[in-house]
Amino acid sequence: MRPSKERTRPAPQLDSRQRVQLVEAAIRAPSGDNCQPWQFRFAGNGVEIDLLGERSESFFDFRHRGSLLSIGAVVENIRIQAACLGIDTDISYPAGNGPGMPAAYIRLFDGLEPISSRRGRVAAALTRTVNRRPYLPIRIPIQKQEAWTAEPIEGTEVTIIEDRHAIGRWAWLTYLGDRIRWTHPRIHRELFAKILFTRAEAESKRIGLEIDRLGAGPAAAAIMRYLAPWSRMQRLSRYNIDRLLAAQTRALVHCAGALVLVTIAGHAPAEWIRAGEQVQRLWVIAHEQGLCVQPLPVSMYLDQRFQEEDVLNFMPTHLPLLRNMRSEFASLLGDRIGAMIYRVGYGVRMKHPAVRLPAQSFYAQTDEETRNGY
Repeated sequence: MRPSKERTRPAPQLDSRQRVQLVEAAIRAPSGDNCQPWQFRFAGNGVEIDLLGERSESFFDFRHRGSLLSIGAVVENIRIQAACLGIDTDISYPAGNGPGMPAAYIRLFDGLEPISSRRGRVAAALTRTVNRRPYLPIRIPIQKQEAWTAEPIEGTEVTIIEDRHAIGRWAWLTYLGDRIRWTHPRIHRELFAKILFTRAEAESKRIGLEIDRLGAGPAAAAIMRYLAPWSRMQRLSRYNIDRLLAAQTRALVHCAGALVLVTIAGHAPAEWIRAGEQVQRLWVIAHEQGLCVQPLPVSMYLDQRFQEEDVLNFMPTHLPLLRNMRSEFASLLGDRIGAMIYRVGYGVRMKHPAVRLPAQSFYAQTDEETRNGY
C-alpha cells in the first residue's frame, strides 16, 4: 500500500453532479467481454470500489486477475476526472473480493486547481474503446511513444515493441492462443453466451459483446451465428477452421504500428490493480493521440493458467500449443508477469464506445448518503 497523503488535508464537499461525473467516468473503463464487474460507494472521504465476481466469471478471469485489471482502469478514470474537477487522489488497495469489501479505495482531497488541460484526457477516457479493425503498419512517432511512458505507475514496467521480428514472435503467440480459444468448449460457450447479435439487443442488455465491435466486418453476425453451436465448431476444426481464424488475428498483429507490453513482478491483487491503472493510462493517451488500440492478452492468460494448473482445464490436443507458448513466454518475459499486451496503430476509428449499464446500477449508497438525500 502506498503511503497516504496527510490526513489533515480537507476532503472535497462533492455535490451530486460531481459524484455522477466521477461514476460516469469510472464505468467507461474496459472489462473482459464488457462484463462491467464494479460497484461504487462514496464512503468517508473517498470512493470504495468493489469487484463483483459473479459478473466477471470467465475462463480468462483466472483468480480474478482480469477483473482486478479492470478495477485499476476504473481507478485511473476516476483519477483523470477528479483532476479535471480540482480534486487530488490517493489510492489504497484493501484487496477485498465482493460487495461491501472494496478492492480499491480512492481517497479524495481538495486543493488542486482544476486542470483544464485534462479535459481532452477526460474526453478520451469517456470515448476510448477496443478497435479490432486492421491498422496500417506505419511507425508511430517517437514523441507519441514518449507520452505513453512519461507518467509511469509504481510497480509496473512498460515495453514498446517496434522491431518487426519481435512483433512476429508476439503474433505467433497470439495465433497459438487463438487456436486454443476456438477449440476449447468452455471458452466457446462463454464467448457465444456474451455476444449481442443486434443493436436492439445491445441497447436492451447493455452488457456483453456487441457483434459490430468484433472486427469481422458486415458479415460478422452471420459468421458468428454459424459458428455458435459447439458441435459445428468441433466438426469444422477437423478441417482447420481454428487455424484460419487464428491466422486472421496473427495478420492483424503483424500490421500493428507497435505493440505495448505491461508487466508486473508478482500476482498480488494490488499489483494487478496497478497494472490496470497503467494499461488504462497508456490506452487513454493513445486514444487522445488519435490512435487505435486492441488488447491481445489471451495467450498470456492461457499460459498463466497452464503454469499454475498444468493441463487440468485444457483439452489433450492443447498440450503441444501450451508447451510451445510456455517456451516463448519464458524467453520473452523472463521472471516478469505479463499483465497486458496490445497492438497500437493508425486505422479507421470506431464511431461509438461500447454500451454500458446505467450509472445508477453500479452505485451502492451508504446509510449516511441516504440520510443526506444523495
